[in-house]
Amino acid sequence: MPQLHVHRILLATDFSPASTAALPYAVAAARRFSARLYVAHVIPADAYSLIPLNERDPAIEKMRTYAEEQMSRLRLSSLLDHVAHEVLIDHGDVWPMLSSMLERHAVDLLVIGTHGRRGIEKLLLGSTAEEILRLSHRPVLMVGPESSVSPETELRLQRILHATDFSPESKPAMYCAYFLAGEYAASLAVVHVAEDVWQEPLSTRLSAADFCRERLLERRWTVEDKSVTPEYYVEFGQRAGGILEVATKLKSELIVIGLRGSRYPRIAAHLPGPTAYDVVTRARCPVLVIRGRSGGEA
Repeated sequence: MPQLHVHRILLATDFSPASTAALPYAVAAARRFSARLYVAHVIPADAYSLIPLNERDPAIEKMRTYAEEQMSRLRLSSLLDHVAHEVLIDHGDVWPMLSSMLERHAVDLLVIGTHGRRGIEKLLLGSTAEEILRLSHRPVLMVGPESSVSPETELRLQRILHATDFSPESKPAMYCAYFLAGEYAASLAVVHVAEDVWQEPLSTRLSAADFCRERLLERRWTVEDKSVTPEYYVEFGQRAGGILEVATKLKSELIVIGLRGSRYPRIAAHLPGPTAYDVVTRARCPVLVIRGRSGGEA
């Protein structure tokens, strides 16, 4: 079974409360996996694009000085004690710069906090976090505004929830959920939410466990880790709502979900959805998002 190797972690921060909330999770993961932590800030191009060219360099330098001051304050936190870490600061379009950092430092896990923009605010301003989510080929641990699970100095997961729609894009997330459950000796719950009862005729005749097992057998998805025995749940209704309902009932400490890529991620970042982002903005725990290889949306 594929494993999640975490040797280098990158926390993307804009020094907002949302980013501050994500820091403890990044540190806890670094401690757990004995990984090196990169704390990265990108001065967005939008911050200086309207400044005249002859004044732009001094303005960028002033912004960099401010960013360095904020980083210095962040590094004073006792959270970073005895954690190997490095600060990265650059400027430009946020995702291309972050992507370059991820490649340059061979990062295995990206951690970000999100303000959870929804509705009109998202339509007008978009969501940088969602754009990153749709474009990153690496696992992304997202901490939303409703997350209330406080990490300890080292991650000790006991209850993991994996949400699946049985699409090809959800397969890597399933393997990751199983691996983490085995690694932490945690309980694993698998939930499938169908928005239309008529699309899932098997669910009217089978138990949730048998229904899910049949779906896995149809796709020949097998897991050889016998130490993990998942519980299965099948819900009907709005997907994000169903996932969150089960996560709340089980007091899940981590949700693992797959995400399909998007051909136009910057446009999509202004629109409602996808399910993964909706879950992140309302979940009471962090959400680990694994992007699949196919196109489309999930």
